[in-house]
Amino acid sequence: MKIRLLRNSSTGLLLVFLFHLGKLFAQAPANLTSDVALTAPAETDFAPDAYFSSTAQIVAAFNKGRRAEETQLGLAANSLGTLTLPSSYATLSDNQRALYLINAERAARAGINYGSGAVLGKPLEGVETALDNTAQSHADYLFTNNTFGHTGAGGTSPFQRVEATYPTNCLQRNSSGQYTMGRSENIYLSCGASATYAVEQAIFSWIYRDATPNPTAWGHREAALIQNVDASGHTGYVDDRGATGNEGFLGIGIRTGSGYTPCGSLPARLVVMNIADPSSDASCTFSLESNPLPVSLLFWKGTAEEKTVKLEWATSWEKNADYFLVQRSTDLKTFDSLGKVQSKGTTQETQSYAFVDETPALGNNYYRLVQADRDGSSETSRIISIYRPANDLLDRLTIYPNPVESNAPFRLVIPERSSASIHLYNLLGFEVPINLSRANAQELLLQPIGPMPFGIYSLVVVKDGQQQHAQLLVK
Repeated sequence: MKIRLLRNSSTGLLLVFLFHLGKLFAQAPANLTSDVALTAPAETDFAPDAYFSSTAQIVAAFNKGRRAEETQLGLAANSLGTLTLPSSYATLSDNQRALYLINAERAARAGINYGSGAVLGKPLEGVETALDNTAQSHADYLFTNNTFGHTGAGGTSPFQRVEATYPTNCLQRNSSGQYTMGRSENIYLSCGASATYAVEQAIFSWIYRDATPNPTAWGHREAALIQNVDASGHTGYVDDRGATGNEGFLGIGIRTGSGYTPCGSLPARLVVMNIADPSSDASCTFSLESNPLPVSLLFWKGTAEEKTVKLEWATSWEKNADYFLVQRSTDLKTFDSLGKVQSKGTTQETQSYAFVDETPALGNNYYRLVQADRDGSSETSRIISIYRPANDLLDRLTIYPNPVESNAPFRLVIPERSSASIHLYNLLGFEVPINLSRANAQELLLQPIGPMPFGIYSLVVVKDGQQQHAQLLVK
């Protein structure tokens, strides 16, 4: 079946409405430098855009997006973790699937530093019925009136529609009575192909394919991932309602069908996303739809102590959760399970967890968290790296220059008297072949045999059965 994507200089395929430019803080993901192109048929039905007909394509596409983001923005490989979907995902409603994906993308960036500070990574509280109706009404209006844009019924703007959804005291406002949320709406349109996973296609396009028609404008991505601010400095959520760590309402409107003039004879898929920041006024009543996520992970972090590593995480809610597996790797090639921590099952309260690794390796320890649900599905967190120093000479490995140019030689400070085995790995766990030669009595010269792509590499030195690691950045 043929497809047609609508793009023009005045609207483009994707539109976003924004307001209230303010001071830029650190707690928001940076924008990409270019669109992520998908490959058919593993990631999409129609390359390079997002057209999904299976959950396998959704998983492959979003994980490709995360890997591309790591590469484009110089993040550590696999630092955004791996998206997995529960076995019941295909049976969930459009709203539930949208909330699952958007929150998974938001939480995946928690603690990541894009250059100016750690991202908060807070998930949205949930789909709110009144806001959901507002989003659906605009999707219906666009379809019925054969138009595509943010101007709605009666000439309303997205902010006017969101503000009209709730009483004045029920939205976050400043001392002047102005609604402070800096973004309010994303819209998406595509023509042709199946409408089964329209919401997933919209979310992927907003987060990973927002460079067209303006390569420097990523407003849709910013709206989907906005925290207390977005990457452009627009005001975001004030975390003052409900459990600490999740904030903000989501509304999703979807309209599909034929006879929509902008798509000609092809079937249309319209998706509208509205977001809102509720106030903490106790007199306000909201209606949140059932949340499908087994766990909403608030944070995942580790701290090196004298001889151990303390790992901590918290959830804002859990549904049919079973347990957590704490896993560790020293080379990013093989992960071993250190222990199991039982989940609380089903709860709407914030839950805190901790696990102590009693025997961390010297050097870099890589940890990930696997959350298992009672239906047998699981989700893997992002990988965190904790360095454990020691006193041996090899525990103070020095590499220079660092960063190093691709395929250029570099040096390792290691005296002649030290007998050790030396290996270089990329962050996918594959060994990179190198030639070793003695530069002088205190240094080895390491020369990669082939070109080394941009990224972070792990140098592993083994002496007397113990491993020590150091990171090398190739620029």
